[in-house]
Amino acid sequence: MSRDGGVIAQRLTAQLLAGAPAKDPLAVTRRLLAVQGQDPRGARLAIRARSKGLRAADVDRALSEERSLLITWLNRGTLHLIASEDYAWLHALTTPPLRMGNSRRLSQEGLSTRAIGRGLRVIEHALHQEGPLTRRELRERLDVAGVRTAGQALVHLLMRSTLEGLTVRGPMRGSEHAYALVRDWLGEQAEVDRDAALTELTRRYLQGHAPADERDLARWSGLSLGDVRAGLGAIAPELRERPDGLLEL
Repeated sequence: MSRDGGVIAQRLTAQLLAGAPAKDPLAVTRRLLAVQGQDPRGARLAIRARSKGLRAADVDRALSEERSLLITWLNRGTLHLIASEDYAWLHALTTPPLRMGNSRRLSQEGLSTRAIGRGLRVIEHALHQEGPLTRRELRERLDVAGVRTAGQALVHLLMRSTLEGLTVRGPMRGSEHAYALVRDWLGEQAEVDRDAALTELTRRYLQGHAPADERDLARWSGLSLGDVRAGLGAIAPELRERPDGLLEL
């Protein structure tokens, strides 16, 4: 087998696309750490491709009933499916770099800092009073309150609510995802040690994606090379560097 072929084979195994399949949606998500979740159908397919005997309903059950999985904006400002148990530290680590870009987009959509704050209060009040609501339902509440939702304003305001740690996408409502308050859906979140989170991210990424190098992790996570190198340094005794320079545990 060629060198490239060997790397691909190892990555397929690390990502559960070869070898023994996972038994449940949570096992897949724990291994991959974060699964692209822009389209819920794609996230379900990613789970099913790495498991045996699972159906879309099993993923929806994990989201809606077990609350073991959720979807939120994380790495690179993209929606990802993650294990709920990993939410606090992944959110704390990957979302700070996204806030400046989000503020710029909201401004472009005509929302001032004051309007953003008002919108977040409307979202929080509605979810607290009514429980999980879909994007359409939240748009209605915001429109009644006079908060701009036209164009891309709504999606960036909803993104802001997740970046602030206020909401996540929790249960499925038919084919739609409903937003829920973090404190109601997941409970109060513990304070996160950033160095510990960076160490965890690095180790978990390599468990699910190696062989890889620092640039792979930086591109995947959206973190700086400086942060990635710090994470790799923290787990240096666990690493093995291959002749081609790629790293694995």
